[in-house]
Amino acid sequence: MDRYVVFACISFIVFALIPAAAAQPSGAVTGRVTNGKTGRPLPSVNVIVESTGDGAQPRGTSTGPQGRFAVDGLAPGRYVVRARFVGFASRSREVEVSAAESVGVRFALAPRTVGLDAVEVTAAPTVSETAEQLRKADIQEANPRDGGELLRTMSGVSAVRRGPVGLDPVVRGLRSGQVGVYVDGMRTFPAGPARMDSPLSHTGPSTMQSIEVAKGPYALTWGGGQLSAIRVETNDLFNVARGERLSGQLQTGYDSNFGSYDVTGTVSGRSDAFAYRVDGAYRTGNDYETGDGTSVPADFLNRELRAKVGYKLGDNQRLTAGGGYQRQDDVDYPGRLLNAQFFKTGRARLGYEYASGTGLVRSVEAKAYGYQTLHTMNNEGKVTYASENFPGPPLRVAVNADITTLGGRVVTQLAPAQDLRLKVGADGYRAHRDAERPFQVVKNGDPTTPGFYESKQIWPGVVTADAGVFAQATRLLGPVETTGTVRADMVWAGADEEQVTDVYLDIAKPDNGSLDASLDADALDRREFNVSGALMLTAPLSEAWTLSAGGGTAVRSAGALERYADRFPSNKAQTSAEFIGNPRLDPERSWQADLELEARYDRVSFTAGGFARRISNYITLQDAPDVEPMLPLPIFAEGPFRYANGTATFYGGEMSASVAVLRSLTASVSGSYLWGKNLETDQPALGVAPLSGDIGVRYEPPQGHFYIEGTLGGVTEQDRVASILEETPTEGYVTLDLRGGLAVGRGISVEGGVTNLTDADYVNHLNAKNPYSGTPIPETGRIFFAGVNYAF
Repeated sequence: MDRYVVFACISFIVFALIPAAAAQPSGAVTGRVTNGKTGRPLPSVNVIVESTGDGAQPRGTSTGPQGRFAVDGLAPGRYVVRARFVGFASRSREVEVSAAESVGVRFALAPRTVGLDAVEVTAAPTVSETAEQLRKADIQEANPRDGGELLRTMSGVSAVRRGPVGLDPVVRGLRSGQVGVYVDGMRTFPAGPARMDSPLSHTGPSTMQSIEVAKGPYALTWGGGQLSAIRVETNDLFNVARGERLSGQLQTGYDSNFGSYDVTGTVSGRSDAFAYRVDGAYRTGNDYETGDGTSVPADFLNRELRAKVGYKLGDNQRLTAGGGYQRQDDVDYPGRLLNAQFFKTGRARLGYEYASGTGLVRSVEAKAYGYQTLHTMNNEGKVTYASENFPGPPLRVAVNADITTLGGRVVTQLAPAQDLRLKVGADGYRAHRDAERPFQVVKNGDPTTPGFYESKQIWPGVVTADAGVFAQATRLLGPVETTGTVRADMVWAGADEEQVTDVYLDIAKPDNGSLDASLDADALDRREFNVSGALMLTAPLSEAWTLSAGGGTAVRSAGALERYADRFPSNKAQTSAEFIGNPRLDPERSWQADLELEARYDRVSFTAGGFARRISNYITLQDAPDVEPMLPLPIFAEGPFRYANGTATFYGGEMSASVAVLRSLTASVSGSYLWGKNLETDQPALGVAPLSGDIGVRYEPPQGHFYIEGTLGGVTEQDRVASILEETPTEGYVTLDLRGGLAVGRGISVEGGVTNLTDADYVNHLNAKNPYSGTPIPETGRIFFAGVNYAF
């Protein structure tokens, strides 16, 4: 089947390279206008596009509720684009419009009392993807403790809670290794086998500039080996005016219930050629209470420091370098058998950027990076640690894990014709993982006289590597914008055969029936060649309505836990039974189709989309009655299990709408639905989020000195569960959140509010279970929060 995918994608790119024989179509100017102080979109802004040469009449429009505008039907030439709004300083920019090209202009308008000039201009056709994005203002207002909490504010996206931080991303039913995560272009993996440290957990929310989620096989230029992807960009190094040698922010906040507080700060500066930025954060929290007063362990302590520097080699070139360190200590995980003693992460990257905006080569980007994460967890504080509440002898169990990753990326954007854009590049990474589990049984209940002791490898020195090449073409075919992407990856996976157990080797044994352990160890190595592709079409139905249709296929190789785990709890089940890896797993292949309808008027915007997905070689679980347990504990009533290939299907969709009721008042509504089935088990797929929706109202005067926002959220019950994996139904619930902010002056602003105002007692359906009680981890009750920000 792969050769047909390759042929179809290559055929599209070859076709796109053929110059258009028809007359060149007209161009357009599109863009967005935001409040330069808060980053929020500005509706009803007057935008004028005026020709500089032929005396044509100016064209005008106004921004919609999301601050977006579009003026099309423009003849090739130079134009001045002006944005005007009462109470804000006007901004203008001269741009050149080419045939069949959409020139993007972004304005950040500042209140007249502030001397801020922030205008960004880009000139490239828009690439349509089934994606959703959070910007800096959205991130700051969400008051998150963890990047995973931010995902829960996005339609069709959620996260698994196992503790107070480290929430693990879930995108339209895809979870764990199916979702690739990139931080500043670096492919990011967790160190812990239990994913206590999800890929987002080592990047603090205060350092995030934006989060973008691709809800399907439309992120093939980001990297390979994923069925969907999340991209995080940290605070922009060059988002400072030239000559501003010293500026920054200092912020502190407190959350009740959690009893958590944080202090974050940044210092940055820029000269003509040099720029720097330093970000730091300190966060701590304690146990929280649910709506019915139950106390949930939730201690955590996070410290983070990041730095970036950049140097301009010329008008169009610059070098950048960055690094960071984060440490987390004493993190409670009620949804796991163990708690985290510490995480330690260090990372560094070096980059080169070239951007001309004209000619054949529009941009070149090269990047190299490396990071290491060390992770230790133990059962101190769990019922297994002492004998009073545990039906068995006390245990001392720990897991020591680490990961070291090296990677790089190079990509160039080309403009071989006025109506054609190409992106070609290559990327790759190599990750080395190691994890062992020492445990001992305490003799006669006396911890001073330990008894039986043994240390086992969870996975034996696992190495995974991926090297890929990709090409993407975007072209206007009449009124239809067409984007096609093809990607090819070579994947390597292997483990240290000298450290594996006889039980694991018996599972890994080739089908030839060989009993020679030295020969069996060869089955640990895996080589794959995977091809992925996607196509997206976007067509204007009218001046206000747009229809997008897309589809594609993506491939994901089995991860370290799925291939090489030796009787370790799985992330794909709600039971803490032991699971054993299968090195001969075939890679998952997802086939997905999407359809999206969007409308944009001056005061109203609307988006609705649906998708269907089929995953062949879906990595699932099956009984392994022939496998001997490693830790025969009373809580392991089921299992062991092993990983196996199967088939799964999913479909669902999301919708959102917003209306500018008044100039300062915006109302919004959103909702999402998901259905999934594991055909191998003939049961619903694990972790299918229930039907949910939100209704929001936001009041923000045009000057942006303050805002007030309320959100009413509702979730239905979910009784479609994977009972074979111990998943249980959850009840529906309704929550109410209120928040607001005020610019006091002299660079000082305050924010505050309350989440779960009604103190509802509820459980997010995706949350992990307490392995000792078998009950899902509940969410927090009512939380009051407040914060102060000082900018200088």
